[in-house]
Amino acid sequence: MPAMQPVKINLYISYSPEDRLYLEKLLRWLYPMQDEVNIWFEDPPSPPPPLPLPWQILLFWYQQPDPRRSYYRVMNQQFERAHIYLFLTSYKSLSNSGIEAQITRAVEREISVGARYLRIFPVILSPSRWKEMSGLARYKPLGPPLPLSVTKPEEEGFLELAEALQSVIQDLKRNLDERKYHVARTAGPETAVEIAERMPQPDLGEDPDGVKYQPDEGFRPPEWLGWVILLTIIILTISRLGPNLPSTKSVRYHNIDSTGIRPPEFLRENPLMPPAFLPAFPVADDDSLLFLKTVH
Repeated sequence: MPAMQPVKINLYISYSPEDRLYLEKLLRWLYPMQDEVNIWFEDPPSPPPPLPLPWQILLFWYQQPDPRRSYYRVMNQQFERAHIYLFLTSYKSLSNSGIEAQITRAVEREISVGARYLRIFPVILSPSRWKEMSGLARYKPLGPPLPLSVTKPEEEGFLELAEALQSVIQDLKRNLDERKYHVARTAGPETAVEIAERMPQPDLGEDPDGVKYQPDEGFRPPEWLGWVILLTIIILTISRLGPNLPSTKSVRYHNIDSTGIRPPEFLRENPLMPPAFLPAFPVADDDSLLFLKTVH
């Protein structure tokens, strides 16, 4: 039987935007674990910037796709593949309905999968009534006994939190590796689809590469090209309408008054006279004709 790759633990961190500073500090403490842990948290991209002005005119009907839609679709898949849920808890997070919905989903997954393969932990950031107002009341907090905001020095609290999390990661890795080895050993001649059907659902995240967010660059043409196309269209339009425009008359008439008043006519010293009457061409007589015949 070929050697199996160890399962990489998926860690999902849920937090309130007001507690972003604590998240950034925690990420610095968890940085050495990135080789063995996928650390996921909500960090949506910015909305797409507007197109340059010429492209807004040329493509007035075009609406750029919002990358946040695909991001939240991937984030939802990541949430459903997590092995550990850390809920950064404070009085600010208690008023966040989105976090409470995530707690409900995580608890449902734990009931479906079992605590052997999935863990939920509150991380207490500041004093609050989280046991009375949160769905995390029955879960033991991870980290120091006191909230991180009152732990002095603060580094002591983050150190204790990182060490406790490392212990949980090792325990989960052992359980998941044993499960993976057991399934592969007892599979026999079964196909991969049959093995997947016998595995506990929902997905436990053995293939996290399929849920990585790939940012979409979108349609961002250069601004100068838009100006070139727009000016070309304007020039071609003017050239087609040119004969009907006053500005395109012949140069010889540019100095004529456009009001329709004709310039004054000066008297001539010798007025124009009609040509003199020309007499009719003389008709030859009979003697002349006889002379011509005799000569020829």
